[in-house]
Amino acid sequence: PAGTPESERLTKEDFELGAPLGEGTEQKAAIDEEVGNLVGMGKAKDWFQQVRQKVAFVEQTGTRSDLRVCLNIIITGNPGSGKTTFARLLAKFFYTYGVLPKDSFVEKNGLELKAEFMGGTAPRVKAAVQEAMGGCLFLDEAY
Repeated sequence: PAGTPESERLTKEDFELGAPLGEGTEQKAAIDEEVGNLVGMGKAKDWFQQVRQKVAFVEQTGTRSDLRVCLNIIITGNPGSGKTTFARLLAKFFYTYGVLPKDSFVEKNGLELKAEFMGGTAPRVKAAVQEAMGGCLFLDEAY
């Protein structure tokens, strides 16, 4: 309103609207190039684009609720088709674009989580989850 001192006016900066998420543009360009270099994986590339659009929306509106969704993903494919490589790239992408707060990729397999005695598996799983908090936990050969 007219007559209101400048110091009492709220601006978009007060709400961090338009503030970029994640790393800088160079890091985003590098991860986008890695995604573009994936052989095949058309659906995966489309999905990366959808995440980019959500991040752009969040940067404009300042509401992170669109990024607070379940990110549990099952990656299937034949041996040697790039599942683990894709998972590592996905974790790096999520961190670079500000979806994940921590640049962490914790890789475990069933043998690492399974204990030799009754009741020993739960603490191992709990430790793996704690180690990955804020980043990515990848369970390889999880069947």
